[in-house]
Amino acid sequence: MSMLTLALMTPLLIKINNTGFVPPQWARSEKCEVFETEVLLTRTYAHKKVHYQFPYEGEDDIREMIELARRERIVLQDNNLCDGPATVIKAADDLLIYATGGCGSPKKIRQGPYSSALRDIASTFCPTTH
Repeated sequence: MSMLTLALMTPLLIKINNTGFVPPQWARSEKCEVFETEVLLTRTYAHKKVHYQFPYEGEDDIREMIELARRERIVLQDNNLCDGPATVIKAADDLLIYATGGCGSPKKIRQGPYSSALRDIASTFCPTTH
């Protein structure tokens, strides 16, 4: 497998949402993967999965934005919520952009113009954020 093929198969951004602790029939989750030219969205309703795939075009290089976001600081905020809904946004190399935290772990928000732009891109394709 070529490096180009592998790069095209690796998502640039990943956003994951879930409802937290609820009865199984009410469980909902989303996994949104933003690739170079397409988005793959998987929604799970209880135990049923629905997949959406759609193309997009962008003029800015998301990889460059990720590298610039790497220099931006993470701010921690208290989170007293436990077993509630959660959202995590990461770049492909596990660079944390946003996490709601919970059960004793703080909310984590990477702050700066590039991190904000990456959060916006992820939220455009997957609007649910807890």
